[in-house]
Formats: sequence, structure tokens, C-alpha cells
Amino acid sequence: MNTSGQDMKSGFKQGMCRTVSRRSRTWRFTQADLVERSGLKKEETSFTSKRHLVLLNLKGASEEGEYFIDGKNAGFVPRKPGALLFLPAGCHSSGWEAGAATAAYLSISVDPVFVSQLILQSPTQVLPSLVPDLGFEDPIIMNAARAIGTEIDDRNPAGTMLIEGYVTTIFAQLMRKRSYAQIPKKGGLAPALLNRVIDRIEDQLTTNLSLTDLASMAGFSVPHFCRAFRQSMGCSPYAFLIRRRIERAKDHLRQTAMTITEIALFSGFSDSSHFSNIFRREVGMTPLAYRASWPSKASE
Repeated sequence: MNTSGQDMKSGFKQGMCRTVSRRSRTWRFTQADLVERSGLKKEETSFTSKRHLVLLNLKGASEEGEYFIDGKNAGFVPRKPGALLFLPAGCHSSGWEAGAATAAYLSISVDPVFVSQLILQSPTQVLPSLVPDLGFEDPIIMNAARAIGTEIDDRNPAGTMLIEGYVTTIFAQLMRKRSYAQIPKKGGLAPALLNRVIDRIEDQLTTNLSLTDLASMAGFSVPHFCRAFRQSMGCSPYAFLIRRRIERAKDHLRQTAMTITEIALFSGFSDSSHFSNIFRREVGMTPLAYRASWPSKASE
């Protein structure tokens, strides 16, 4: 039940690059690898892990690509610093991605036996299944993963107890979130048309883009367009617009010193109150709390 560093190097990410640094540590049920690489171009992936894998992107963005989970097209979710990826044990992932030339990530692999023990200790013992998620943000999981990363160089005898506590937090949150990977379904918008629609939404996040405009662009009636968009994306056009505005706001919160009011307007919200209410509903915390959860340097 061991996933070695060699597994990670030979299977998870393949591409022409230089490993600047790699620090690893193994505890009883957990292995962590902190890796920084440069000279990255297109990377290919073909990977089946015997252990659960959590990957935290620390530096550099994955901007484009395509992935398959157990042979089914799972699309691609751009991952910026702070984004997470989760693959359960036994899940096969393949595909490619490209982005920043320099990148750093923290990988955490966990023996399924440990997670099974956690489930058996649960009062109900009926918990959601662990499912792949190829790109998401969660401050609780991110902070627990970062805490595991800080233990790589710490040789305190109590470290194993701390690690198991952090791992418990990660998997409790994963099961609570029930994050399912988006898999395209029949009956939705054609990929090329969907990309054009998404590009239009991205270009006009701060404007009052109407459903009529989007439906006309796609050549559909509004009801037909809404059904097809939901079939493709798993949410309504309005929900997608809100999510993209929230993602833009997260970027400003992480990377700038702009005020909440400024971020609200730059992200397409009418005022700071409306923005704060929507942000808390979507993210589970206020914009100020989200900003405070980020250290000054994402790679540290």
C-alpha cells in the first residue's frame, strides 16, 4: 500500500522540465512531497494511484488542458495557486495540461486503510463516497495541507499525531463537500459553441449580459439555451456567471490590496453588501476572512 516518489515522477506528471527542489517525508499512513520545477511546457499524465492523492498548487497556474477519469472525459479546470486536486485510490487519470513555466506543488498521498478506519469510527458509518475533483478551492483543506507541508522538515516525535489530525480534517471536509468532477453529458452545447459562450461571459463579467444575448449568440431560444447550458456545465448560466465573478474576486483578494468595495465593482457586483452576501453564500466565509486565510507568499 505504498505510493513512492518514483510513482509520482514516472506516472503522475511527465514532461520536459527541471526539478529545482524536492523535499519528501513519510509518516505512518501519509507521504508528502514538496516539489518545485522550472522549464515546464506541456505535461502529460497517466496515473493510477494505490493511495488517495491530494495535490495543492503552490506556485504557477495550469491554464489549459484536457483530462480523462477512468476513460471518461472530465474536461479541464484551470488551477491557480491555492487550487486543489483530489484523486481517490484506484482512480485512473490521464490527459495533459500546460501553463506557467515555473511551478511548485505539494502532493499528499494517504493509505486508504487509514481513511477506512476513519469511516468505521464515524457514528453513522454511512458517508459519501470519495470522488475525483480535478480543480477546486477550499480554505479548510488548503490550510490542513499547508500544515502537513510545514512538517516535512520538522522531526518532532509528535509529528505523526499532528499529521493524522490534518489528514482527518482533509477527508472529513472532502466527504462533507461531496465534490463531484464535472463530466460532459449528451444533449448539451457543442464544445466549440460552449467555449464561445464561456468566452463571452468572461469578457463581459462586469456588464449586464442578458440571457437573450447569450441565447441569440448560440442560435437558440432562451429556454432551449438554458437547458443545454445546464446539461453541459451542471448549472444555470446565471450560476456560472456568479461563480466566475467570485473567482475574479478571489484573485483580487489574494493578490491585491484593493478594498472590498473596489473588488466588488471590479468583479461585476453592484455594491459591497451584495458582493459580501453572495461571496459568503458561495465560499462559506466573508471576503475579509478569505483574504486573511492567505499567507503573503503562496509558495511558502
